[in-house]
Amino acid sequence: MTRDDEQARHAADQGGFRDWQRLLPRSWALDILPYGAALLTVALALGVALLLIPFAGTENVDLVFLIAVIVVAARYGLGPSLAACVFSVLTYKFFFIPPIHGLVATDPGNIVTLFFFLVATVFTGHLAARARADALDARRHAATTEALYAFSRKIAGVVTLDDLLQVTRERIASMMRLDAAVWLPDAEGRLQIRTGGPPAGSRDDLDAEAHRVWDEGRSTPGSRRSHGVAGSLFHPLRTSRGPVGVIAVTRDGVTPRLTAEEERLLGALLDQATFAIERIRLAAAMDAARLAAETERLRTALLSSLSHDLKTPLASITGASTSLRQYSELYDAAAREELAATIQGEAERLSRFVANLLDMTRLKAGGIELKREPVDLGEVVGAALQRMQGVLGEHQITVDLPSGLPMLDLDVVLFEQVLVNLLDNAAKYSPPGSRIAIGAACDGEQVELTVGDEGPGIPPGDLERVFEMFHRVTKGDRQRAGTGLGLSICRGFVDVLGGTIAAANRIDGPGTIFTITFPRSVFTSLPQEDAAE
Repeated sequence: MTRDDEQARHAADQGGFRDWQRLLPRSWALDILPYGAALLTVALALGVALLLIPFAGTENVDLVFLIAVIVVAARYGLGPSLAACVFSVLTYKFFFIPPIHGLVATDPGNIVTLFFFLVATVFTGHLAARARADALDARRHAATTEALYAFSRKIAGVVTLDDLLQVTRERIASMMRLDAAVWLPDAEGRLQIRTGGPPAGSRDDLDAEAHRVWDEGRSTPGSRRSHGVAGSLFHPLRTSRGPVGVIAVTRDGVTPRLTAEEERLLGALLDQATFAIERIRLAAAMDAARLAAETERLRTALLSSLSHDLKTPLASITGASTSLRQYSELYDAAAREELAATIQGEAERLSRFVANLLDMTRLKAGGIELKREPVDLGEVVGAALQRMQGVLGEHQITVDLPSGLPMLDLDVVLFEQVLVNLLDNAAKYSPPGSRIAIGAACDGEQVELTVGDEGPGIPPGDLERVFEMFHRVTKGDRQRAGTGLGLSICRGFVDVLGGTIAAANRIDGPGTIFTITFPRSVFTSLPQEDAAE
């Protein structure tokens, strides 16, 4: 049971939600216990009065009976307090007004005294009873407010429609002892029962009445009339935007006869539930619209990438191969070698493009199965440089990997692809002849591998966005060839491997540095300096 449920139950117990009749003033209820308590209280007052006679005198002990009347009125209400008034007057006359031990007063002065004593006790009892009724009313309203607040907090955290309807149904049952069933329109606008079985009566009759209430709510804006049919009381659920559903409530299989206060409570519960239903539906609609917009954006970006990054290498391959086949006699050996190199380079570029698309599909589908094994960073860096030697041919490559780096528990294929994508990105955005530097460092708690270039750098606002799918940094009218998938795949693979990747601009000149960080949990062996200790 949650804290809100405990608060609601406490409020219900304090305010009497389990039995509303218990909260109603019981001043005139013919219960034996309150009147017996009134008689006992007067008897106790008599005993106190007899004890006080030697100290206060007979003429002052009437205040003891007045206090007794106030106590009875505050505890049991008006009816028992009036009985206490009569008991007090009779007791006061019998024991303290001459002739003693008689109920008939012969002295006119005593008759006047008894009369004003009766008036004073009745008036005081009435005031005390009214104060009690006001206190009960305030307690009831406080309990109602507390329970409604607990209900609003409960449904504020509900995100699914079925959970909301179940919570609403349970709260109506616990607070008002009513069984409920809710009808809501489906995706095609047809009214269907969503929670709870038919409260009472024939299912067909209940469905027909629910549809009638629904149609009336749609045709008559602002209609909130309830309908008692087939043992159930039907209420429309509507907001300012229109009806959202219908609810039917019943009590013990018959149409409940609700008091005005119960009607207000039920209306407040239904209003909160209705707006929560509207909130969930609007949130779902917004999510659907956001998803549709995102899908359209990705589709447009993918089509744009396909149209450019497939067409360009294919056109180069087609042109070079056509020249070799049809005009081979016009080219010398060097020219033919250059055309063959063009075909190979564009084919490799096309292969990387298709591989990136497949890798991104695997990432999104969650279909990557890791084959972890101890990996030496130097070996992986060497393999990646070997694969990219054609692309990196116009750049200066420097590698600074200190000795003593720990072995890492990685999937060598995925990690090599990360390095290949980073080197391809560095070569693409760096001018010919510039330096591409690969370095590493270990502080005993984590390993950092960096890939730096001497390109134009990344605008500060794009340092995080470069890892988004299809996002490419633009520089004026220039747009580098590429799909915008390489860095996104790098982040996805590094996350799967248990590391992080970040981009930053160099502080010692133009260029970008990508840093891959693996925590100690990925180590398969300690660094040499740690092992020596």
